[in-house]
Amino acid sequence: MAVTAQNTVASLMQKTLQRQSAITRMKISFKKNQIEKVLVNYVKDGDSGPYHELMKILIDHPLNDTNFRILIEVCLNCVVLLGRDLKPFVDVLCGIDWATREDDLVELYSRFLVGLVTAHTYHSTRIMAALVKLFKEEGENWEDAPSPELCLTKMSSKWSNIHTVIAEIVAVMPMTSDILMQTVIEQFPYYKAGCFVNRAYIHNLIWMSKYLPSLVEQIMTVIVSKLVDMDANTVDRDKQKSQETIFDMEVDEKDEVSDTLDYCMLEMLRWMEDERERVLPFMCNVFERVILPTHGIRHVQFLLLYAISINQQCADRIFTNLWIVAAGLHGHGPGALATRRTAASHLAGLLARCVRVPNSRLVFYLKTMAEWCHSYIGATQESTVADNTKVHGAFHAICHAIFYLVAFKNHHLFMNKESLNFVESLNLPRLVTCNLNPLKTCPPQVTRAFSSVTRSHQVVYCQAIIEKNLRLCLHSDGQKYDEWFPYDPYVLPVSGKIIWPLCMEYKNLFKDGDDETQYNSLKRKLEAEDDDYLMPSPSQKIASSLTNCISPGFKTSESIYTSM
Repeated sequence: MAVTAQNTVASLMQKTLQRQSAITRMKISFKKNQIEKVLVNYVKDGDSGPYHELMKILIDHPLNDTNFRILIEVCLNCVVLLGRDLKPFVDVLCGIDWATREDDLVELYSRFLVGLVTAHTYHSTRIMAALVKLFKEEGENWEDAPSPELCLTKMSSKWSNIHTVIAEIVAVMPMTSDILMQTVIEQFPYYKAGCFVNRAYIHNLIWMSKYLPSLVEQIMTVIVSKLVDMDANTVDRDKQKSQETIFDMEVDEKDEVSDTLDYCMLEMLRWMEDERERVLPFMCNVFERVILPTHGIRHVQFLLLYAISINQQCADRIFTNLWIVAAGLHGHGPGALATRRTAASHLAGLLARCVRVPNSRLVFYLKTMAEWCHSYIGATQESTVADNTKVHGAFHAICHAIFYLVAFKNHHLFMNKESLNFVESLNLPRLVTCNLNPLKTCPPQVTRAFSSVTRSHQVVYCQAIIEKNLRLCLHSDGQKYDEWFPYDPYVLPVSGKIIWPLCMEYKNLFKDGDDETQYNSLKRKLEAEDDDYLMPSPSQKIASSLTNCISPGFKTSESIYTSM
């Protein structure tokens, strides 16, 4: 009852203020000669009294259409006077409500801004800042995709007017595109600002790329960089939540950051689908610069999986470049070890998870990786630092990629005699038994799955080495494993509807009769309603189950544990 009373009081106060503002607008009446005289006297004679009075009126009182027209027409005619001394006045003019007015008034204001930036280029920064800021206003989120009716809404019409002005300014003054991009970066909303603010901002940046094609890659870089920051924050939040008890009163609260990331990912996926031929090459560049060097994120990298799913040229480029980075085949040296490991993880994850990757590509890269590893073993047989995992980290990472793929793709690699002969041709026993001992640093769940699959087909016997490594681990401080698998199940529910059909499921070789896939299970759980008091929401339950049972994408890892 108290909350309702407060809302009623606030509503009454808001209506009172609106009435007072309307009365004030009716009372204020500008005259052209009057405004022009105030500006001229201030610039030429330093008469500041009327000038400051005019400033106060513009700041404190909204203008009706008549006064708006008079003001902008005078400023357009006196644009030469609006120099450096009148920067505060220009700031006020840039902050006036204009984008929701009638078309003729919007067109008048557009001509004023173009004339102002042409006459005084040093005003470009403040003008661009004022325009971009209008993309950050609050509103109500829309669903999966903007409906056709959205184009008729007040918000969309306002955005259209803003974009028209930006396009006109850049067309007249091409140098302002650099200022625009700097402004876009500076104005990007904080990830906790809310779903609508971030989504609307990204939606408008994508809109901007359509009429400023030279800025597509820069715009995509800015968006993806912000999404990576958002994604990293969700990972940190999940880690923190995992340490809390179920009795925490925040357990039922909606995760705003995850919700924001979900809809922002949806905007990116829609963009890539709508303009695939123009946009996807830039996505490849952005992946290599922004996503690839980043370790530990869970969602943004699925933009790449989507890209290679809808474009063969993009897939060819990405797989080739990932292998070059992982194997250290750059012309400028092998590259940083962390980046090489990450590249190997991405390569294995995409080959395993992406539905539209043909088996021929899987066979090619398994063969290529195995040949590289065997050459590496031959080159290091005389090495005196065989146990130095840092020195041989890239070798271990590529071996882990092979083990991961053999376990994950067991249904494809052991389906018939021909495929079994191919696996045997990889000479996996040599990788497992070599002095560099890649199983020692392999994540346990991958080791167990690989061991179970290869033992059942009599390809490799890993148990003795696993037990030896376990004894060595018990006598040391413990082994730390890199258990980040970039393409583990995608759990964001809205954008997931686009991602899930493109992802391959792990099928356990030793468990029959369970045809429900991870993503079908996710969808079913997300659609279920759960109103139990102090129980996790469906999305939280899914996230928990994935964390506890499915990493690294193996659906039934518990049965693998018991089969050894």
